[in-house]
Amino acid sequence: MRKMVTLLALGLLLTSRLLGRGQDEEKVKKLFQDAIQALGGDTFLQVTDMVSNGNYFEFNREGESSGLIKYNDYTKLPDKSRNELGNTKKERDVVVFNLEKKEGWILEGQKDTREATPAEMKDFKDSVRHSIEIIFRTRYKDPDNKLFYLGPADNDPQLEMVKLIDPENDEVTIYFDRMTKLPAKVEYQYIDNRAIHYRQTEEFSQWHVVQGVNTAMRVDTYRNGHHISQLFVLKIAYNTGLQDSFFVKPIPPK
Repeated sequence: MRKMVTLLALGLLLTSRLLGRGQDEEKVKKLFQDAIQALGGDTFLQVTDMVSNGNYFEFNREGESSGLIKYNDYTKLPDKSRNELGNTKKERDVVVFNLEKKEGWILEGQKDTREATPAEMKDFKDSVRHSIEIIFRTRYKDPDNKLFYLGPADNDPQLEMVKLIDPENDEVTIYFDRMTKLPAKVEYQYIDNRAIHYRQTEEFSQWHVVQGVNTAMRVDTYRNGHHISQLFVLKIAYNTGLQDSFFVKPIPPK
């Protein structure tokens, strides 16, 4: 009788765990599906490129701002980018990446254009796979990636957390807003070229619908809890027809 009771208890425990796991899987699936609908549904999923401009601020460890810096950004999904940062043409920094061709270039003001270093290529690759554009289009449904429901955030119960882990052991935590269903922030770890570990957090706010796509017009970035940058989108356009030939080696200004 005692053995039967023990076996029954073990069976009930196993069943409850399987049910809990199944419920968590359904909860995670619904969080992503609701977020995609809140982002614009099929219109969001059918975006192929985006062109934006606005204002960018950097902050040092004391919280002092760099002042307003104008930016222009050109992105072709999933892995091509051209970013221009600077208030005048002559002092503008231009960074171009094309992961499809494994190419990258850096142009700093009037200096000669140089090839991106392996560390800079890795940093861009990491930024791509941690972006909401890629997470919500491909990574969350990749069968090689694992998803775990973590429950409400400790410091903000309005946010629900899901952790994504890929075969390379890269971890990213996505925070979902219970009210709006939108992704509120993403958080991940990375290692720089000096083998120093960092925790990077990107927060999204000031959402507006543009061409049917719900767009975060403000992005705040934190590193190990320190506010390091703030970006304000003033104008953005989707599906502009950007060609691959646009993502080539930038030429220094004359």
